[in-house]
Amino acid sequence: MADAILSTHPLRTLPEDSDLSCILDIEDPYRMSLGRLEDLIAAQPAGEIRGWLYGVYDMRRAALYARPGA
Repeated sequence: MADAILSTHPLRTLPEDSDLSCILDIEDPYRMSLGRLEDLIAAQPAGEIRGWLYGVYDMRRAALYARPGA
């Protein structure tokens, strides 16, 4: 099952020598600042990879608002 999911993941289509690929090799989108993530989203053309980045962004924002005392 995991192979089927991983084979269709949007990042599979990302060329290894692309700028975003190099960035994601050294920076974790789940830990970078939201501002940095917004910059990465803005730099991507419309498509699945940009959609995936938006999904990460939305999840991160939802996690911030769900924290007690936020």
